[in-house]
Amino acid sequence: MTSSHATALLLAILRLDVFPRLIGVEPSRADRNEALALATDLVASGSDKNLPPILRACAFLPFLHGDTALDLERAAALYAGLRRESGDEIFAAAHDHARRRSEALAITKN
Repeated sequence: MTSSHATALLLAILRLDVFPRLIGVEPSRADRNEALALATDLVASGSDKNLPPILRACAFLPFLHGDTALDLERAAALYAGLRRESGDEIFAAAHDHARRRSEALAITKN
């Protein structure tokens, strides 16, 4: 996958999952699922590595917005990796947020 394809996937993820939230609209379940599938494909292919760290962080947002423990665990791992790779503490905050959401999800399921 080329960097232009990775960028195209990122733009689709932003359009489906991130921008609606920024304007106060909850994305539809279909749009959230599509964004999650695109993010999964991007990460599975390794093409996310073609993006700068801050854009990779945006591409990982569907995992952070996920409804399952697996989505949130994946988000935590991806943001922890970004933090290690870049040394930027902003990714530590995203990692912590994913962990807290995962813990809250576990509590509500019990």
